[in-house]
Amino acid sequence: MTHSDFKYWLQEIGLKPGQHVLMHASYRRVRDVFPNLTIEALLATLCQIVTAEGSLIMPTFSYCFKKSDGSHEVYDPLTSPSKVGSISEVFRKLPEVVRTASATHSFGLWGQITAFINADNQPASPLGAGSVLDWLAHVPESYILMLGTDFSALSFGHYLEIKAALPWLETSPWEYLKVLPIGVSVSGEQVLHQVPGCAKSFVNFERYLCVHQFISYHFRGSLRLAFLPVATVLKVGEAYFRRHPDQLLCPSMTCIACDTRRRMYLKSSQNSSQINEKVESC
Repeated sequence: MTHSDFKYWLQEIGLKPGQHVLMHASYRRVRDVFPNLTIEALLATLCQIVTAEGSLIMPTFSYCFKKSDGSHEVYDPLTSPSKVGSISEVFRKLPEVVRTASATHSFGLWGQITAFINADNQPASPLGAGSVLDWLAHVPESYILMLGTDFSALSFGHYLEIKAALPWLETSPWEYLKVLPIGVSVSGEQVLHQVPGCAKSFVNFERYLCVHQFISYHFRGSLRLAFLPVATVLKVGEAYFRRHPDQLLCPSMTCIACDTRRRMYLKSSQNSSQINEKVESC
Protein backbone atom coordinates (compact mmCIF):
# COMPACT_ATOMS: atom_id res chain seq x y z
CA MET A 1 0.00 0.00 0.00
CA THR A 2 1.15 3.52 -0.75
CA HIS A 3 1.78 6.66 1.28
CA SER A 4 -1.48 8.14 0.00
CA ASP A 5 -3.33 4.96 1.00
CA PHE A 6 -2.04 5.44 4.56
CA LYS A 7 -3.20 9.05 4.67
CA TYR A 8 -6.63 8.20 3.26
CA TRP A 9 -7.02 5.38 5.80
CA LEU A 10 -6.33 7.71 8.71
CA GLN A 11 -8.79 10.28 7.40
CA GLU A 12 -11.35 7.55 6.78
CA ILE A 13 -11.32 6.44 10.44
CA GLY A 14 -11.87 10.01 11.64
CA LEU A 15 -8.53 11.77 11.97
CA LYS A 16 -8.96 15.43 11.02
CA PRO A 17 -7.66 18.99 11.59
CA GLY A 18 -7.75 20.44 15.09
CA GLN A 19 -7.63 17.15 16.99
CA HIS A 20 -5.17 16.51 19.82
CA VAL A 21 -3.84 13.00 19.31
CA LEU A 22 -1.82 10.85 21.68
CA MET A 23 -0.25 8.11 19.58
CA HIS A 24 1.22 4.73 20.45
CA ALA A 25 2.59 2.93 17.41
CA SER A 26 4.63 -0.06 16.32
CA TYR A 27 6.72 0.68 13.25
CA ARG A 28 7.40 -3.02 12.71
CA ARG A 29 3.69 -3.67 12.27
CA VAL A 30 3.18 -0.55 10.14
CA ARG A 31 6.06 -1.57 7.87
CA ASP A 32 4.54 -5.03 7.33
CA VAL A 33 1.62 -3.39 5.50
CA PHE A 34 3.20 -0.14 4.27
CA PRO A 35 6.79 -1.27 3.50
CA ASN A 36 7.75 1.95 1.72
CA LEU A 37 6.45 4.26 4.44
CA THR A 38 9.36 5.74 6.39
CA ILE A 39 8.93 6.91 9.96
CA GLU A 40 9.50 10.48 8.80
CA ALA A 41 6.74 10.13 6.20
CA LEU A 42 4.39 8.56 8.74
CA LEU A 43 4.85 11.44 11.16
CA ALA A 44 4.60 14.05 8.40
CA THR A 45 1.29 12.52 7.31
CA LEU A 46 -0.14 12.72 10.82
CA CYS A 47 0.95 16.34 11.20
CA GLN A 48 -0.52 17.24 7.81
CA ILE A 49 -3.87 15.80 8.83
CA VAL A 50 -4.25 17.26 12.35
CA THR A 51 -2.50 20.53 11.31
CA ALA A 52 -0.82 22.96 13.71
CA GLU A 53 -4.29 23.79 15.09
CA GLY A 54 -4.27 20.30 16.56
CA SER A 55 -1.54 18.37 18.37
CA LEU A 56 0.50 15.22 17.96
CA ILE A 57 1.79 13.74 21.22
CA MET A 58 4.00 10.73 21.82
CA PRO A 59 5.64 9.21 24.91
CA THR A 60 9.44 9.51 24.78
CA PHE A 61 10.08 7.79 28.11
CA SER A 62 13.71 7.33 29.18
CA TYR A 63 13.17 5.89 32.70
CA CYS A 64 16.10 7.75 34.27
CA PHE A 65 15.49 6.72 37.88
CA LYS A 66 17.96 6.91 40.72
CA LYS A 67 18.80 3.48 42.16
CA SER A 68 19.49 2.41 45.71
CA ASP A 69 22.99 1.27 44.78
CA GLY A 70 23.78 4.82 43.63
CA SER A 71 23.74 4.09 39.92
CA HIS A 72 21.54 5.98 37.46
CA GLU A 73 21.30 7.47 34.00
CA VAL A 74 21.04 11.23 33.67
CA TYR A 75 18.20 12.48 31.51
CA ASP A 76 19.03 15.12 28.92
CA PRO A 77 15.99 16.16 26.82
CA LEU A 78 18.24 16.82 23.84
CA THR A 79 20.22 13.59 23.80
CA SER A 80 18.58 10.88 25.93
CA PRO A 81 17.02 8.33 23.57
CA SER A 82 13.40 7.32 23.84
CA LYS A 83 13.07 3.77 25.13
CA VAL A 84 9.54 3.23 23.85
CA GLY A 85 10.01 2.60 20.16
CA SER A 86 11.66 3.82 16.99
CA ILE A 87 8.80 6.12 15.95
CA SER A 88 8.97 8.06 19.21
CA GLU A 89 12.76 8.29 18.89
CA VAL A 90 12.48 9.87 15.44
CA PHE A 91 9.62 12.09 16.60
CA ARG A 92 11.54 13.60 19.53
CA LYS A 93 14.31 14.74 17.15
CA LEU A 94 12.03 16.66 14.78
CA PRO A 95 12.83 20.40 14.77
CA GLU A 96 9.34 21.55 15.78
CA VAL A 97 8.86 18.96 18.52
CA VAL A 98 9.11 20.06 22.16
CA ARG A 99 10.28 17.39 24.59
CA THR A 100 9.26 17.73 28.23
CA ALA A 101 11.70 17.71 31.14
CA SER A 102 10.43 14.65 33.04
CA ALA A 103 13.48 12.48 33.70
CA THR A 104 11.46 9.28 33.73
CA HIS A 105 8.34 9.85 31.59
CA SER A 106 8.87 12.64 29.07
CA PHE A 107 6.63 13.36 26.08
CA GLY A 108 7.28 14.75 22.63
CA LEU A 109 4.82 17.50 21.70
CA TRP A 110 3.96 19.03 18.33
CA GLY A 111 1.34 21.61 17.43
CA GLN A 112 -1.18 23.48 19.57
CA ILE A 113 -0.26 21.76 22.83
CA THR A 114 3.09 23.56 22.87
CA ALA A 115 1.22 26.80 23.56
CA PHE A 116 0.04 25.30 26.87
CA ILE A 117 2.78 22.89 27.92
CA ASN A 118 6.43 23.79 27.52
CA ALA A 119 9.77 22.02 27.83
CA ASP A 120 9.91 22.65 31.59
CA ASN A 121 6.99 20.32 32.32
CA GLN A 122 8.08 17.75 34.93
CA PRO A 123 5.33 17.15 37.50
CA ALA A 124 6.07 15.09 40.60
CA SER A 125 3.31 12.80 39.35
CA PRO A 126 4.83 12.06 35.90
CA LEU A 127 1.59 10.70 34.42
CA GLY A 128 -0.88 12.36 36.81
CA ALA A 129 -1.76 15.88 37.92
CA GLY A 130 -0.02 18.55 35.88
CA SER A 131 1.21 16.08 33.27
CA VAL A 132 0.67 15.98 29.52
CA LEU A 133 -1.98 13.30 30.10
CA ASP A 134 -3.78 15.57 32.55
CA TRP A 135 -3.89 18.32 29.92
CA LEU A 136 -5.19 15.85 27.35
CA ALA A 137 -7.96 14.75 29.73
CA HIS A 138 -9.28 18.30 30.01
CA VAL A 139 -9.34 19.55 26.41
CA PRO A 140 -12.02 18.86 23.81
CA GLU A 141 -11.23 17.00 20.61
CA SER A 142 -8.60 14.80 22.28
CA TYR A 143 -8.03 11.24 21.06
CA ILE A 144 -5.83 8.20 21.51
CA LEU A 145 -4.49 6.51 18.40
CA MET A 146 -3.27 2.93 18.81
CA LEU A 147 -1.45 1.99 15.61
CA GLY A 148 -0.36 -1.64 15.65
CA THR A 149 -0.27 -1.76 19.46
CA ASP A 150 -2.56 -3.04 22.19
CA PHE A 151 -3.33 -1.50 25.58
CA SER A 152 -0.14 -2.82 27.16
CA ALA A 153 1.29 0.36 25.59
CA LEU A 154 -1.48 2.64 26.89
CA SER A 155 0.25 5.31 28.98
CA PHE A 156 -3.16 6.87 29.68
CA GLY A 157 -3.93 3.77 31.72
CA HIS A 158 -1.54 5.03 34.41
CA TYR A 159 -3.47 8.30 34.52
CA LEU A 160 -6.64 6.28 35.09
CA GLU A 161 -4.98 4.45 37.99
CA ILE A 162 -4.37 7.80 39.64
CA LYS A 163 -7.88 9.11 38.91
CA ALA A 164 -9.33 5.92 40.38
CA ALA A 165 -7.18 6.37 43.53
CA LEU A 166 -6.00 2.77 43.51
CA PRO A 167 -4.50 1.62 46.83
CA TRP A 168 -1.04 0.85 45.50
CA LEU A 169 -0.25 4.24 43.98
CA GLU A 170 2.21 5.35 46.64
CA THR A 171 4.14 2.06 46.52
CA SER A 172 6.91 1.72 43.95
CA PRO A 173 6.66 -1.70 42.29
CA TRP A 174 10.26 -1.66 41.10
CA GLU A 175 12.17 -1.90 44.38
CA TYR A 176 13.39 -5.36 43.40
CA LEU A 177 15.27 -3.60 40.56
CA LYS A 178 16.69 -1.11 43.09
CA VAL A 179 14.64 1.69 41.51
CA LEU A 180 13.88 4.63 43.80
CA PRO A 181 11.00 7.12 43.31
CA ILE A 182 13.51 9.75 42.18
CA GLY A 183 14.11 11.02 38.66
CA VAL A 184 17.59 12.21 37.66
CA SER A 185 18.15 14.80 34.93
CA VAL A 186 20.69 17.42 33.92
CA SER A 187 18.74 19.86 36.11
CA GLY A 188 19.07 17.68 39.22
CA GLU A 189 17.02 15.13 41.16
CA GLN A 190 13.24 15.10 41.60
CA VAL A 191 11.29 13.09 44.17
CA LEU A 192 8.26 11.53 42.51
CA HIS A 193 4.82 11.08 44.05
CA GLN A 194 4.02 8.02 41.94
CA VAL A 195 6.07 5.53 39.99
CA PRO A 196 4.02 3.92 37.17
CA GLY A 197 4.01 0.14 37.30
CA CYS A 198 3.46 -2.73 34.88
CA ALA A 199 0.92 -2.07 32.11
CA LYS A 200 0.64 -5.54 30.56
CA SER A 201 -2.78 -6.25 32.05
CA PHE A 202 -4.31 -3.05 30.69
CA VAL A 203 -5.33 -5.38 27.85
CA ASN A 204 -8.13 -6.57 30.17
CA PHE A 205 -9.55 -3.05 30.05
CA GLU A 206 -9.18 -3.13 26.28
CA ARG A 207 -11.23 -6.36 26.15
CA TYR A 208 -13.88 -4.73 28.32
CA LEU A 209 -14.15 -1.78 25.92
CA CYS A 210 -14.42 -4.18 23.00
CA VAL A 211 -17.09 -6.40 24.58
CA HIS A 212 -19.19 -3.37 25.51
CA GLN A 213 -18.67 -1.79 22.08
CA PHE A 214 -16.81 1.29 23.27
CA ILE A 215 -14.00 0.47 20.88
CA SER A 216 -13.89 -0.69 17.27
CA TYR A 217 -10.87 -1.77 15.29
CA HIS A 218 -9.88 -0.86 11.77
CA PHE A 219 -7.65 -3.12 9.69
CA ARG A 220 -5.36 -2.86 6.71
CA GLY A 221 -4.04 -6.35 6.20
CA SER A 222 -2.40 -7.41 9.48
CA LEU A 223 -2.22 -3.83 10.79
CA ARG A 224 -4.80 -2.97 13.45
CA LEU A 225 -5.79 0.55 14.42
CA ALA A 226 -7.98 1.92 17.19
CA PHE A 227 -8.99 5.59 17.44
CA LEU A 228 -10.63 6.50 20.75
CA PRO A 229 -12.01 9.74 22.22
CA VAL A 230 -10.16 10.51 25.45
CA ALA A 231 -13.47 11.50 27.08
CA THR A 232 -14.81 7.96 26.58
CA VAL A 233 -11.64 6.29 27.82
CA LEU A 234 -11.64 8.57 30.87
CA LYS A 235 -15.29 8.08 31.81
CA VAL A 236 -15.46 4.34 31.25
CA GLY A 237 -11.90 3.71 32.40
CA GLU A 238 -12.14 5.48 35.74
CA ALA A 239 -15.21 3.41 36.67
CA TYR A 240 -13.64 0.16 35.42
CA PHE A 241 -10.38 0.76 37.27
CA ARG A 242 -12.23 1.41 40.53
CA ARG A 243 -14.38 -1.70 40.21
CA HIS A 244 -11.75 -4.10 38.89
CA PRO A 245 -8.30 -3.20 40.25
CA ASP A 246 -7.40 -6.90 40.34
CA GLN A 247 -7.80 -6.99 36.55
CA LEU A 248 -5.01 -4.43 36.16
CA LEU A 249 -2.36 -6.76 37.57
CA CYS A 250 -0.58 -9.68 35.93
CA PRO A 251 -1.53 -13.18 37.14
CA SER A 252 -0.05 -14.06 40.52
CA MET A 253 3.57 -15.22 40.54
CA THR A 254 4.21 -14.09 36.95
CA CYS A 255 5.33 -10.48 37.57
CA ILE A 256 7.21 -9.26 40.64
CA ALA A 257 6.07 -5.67 40.12
CA CYS A 258 2.39 -6.67 40.01
CA ASP A 259 2.79 -9.07 42.95
CA THR A 260 4.14 -6.13 44.98
CA ARG A 261 1.05 -4.12 44.19
CA ARG A 262 -1.26 -7.10 44.71
CA ARG A 263 -0.05 -7.33 48.29
CA MET A 264 -0.96 -3.67 48.79
CA TYR A 265 -4.37 -4.24 47.23
CA LEU A 266 -5.13 -7.30 49.39
CA LYS A 267 -3.98 -5.48 52.50
CA SER A 268 -6.19 -2.50 51.65
CA SER A 269 -9.17 -4.77 50.93
CA GLN A 270 -8.65 -6.60 54.22
CA ASN A 271 -8.50 -3.32 56.15
CA SER A 272 -11.68 -2.09 54.44
CA SER A 273 -13.48 -5.34 55.33
CA GLN A 274 -12.43 -5.04 58.97
CA ILE A 275 -13.64 -1.43 59.11
CA ASN A 276 -16.98 -2.41 57.57
CA GLU A 277 -17.39 -5.25 60.07
CA LYS A 278 -16.77 -2.86 62.98
CA VAL A 279 -19.28 -0.35 61.59
CA GLU A 280 -21.91 -3.06 61.14
CA SER A 281 -21.32 -4.39 64.65
CA CYS A 282 -21.93 -0.92 66.06
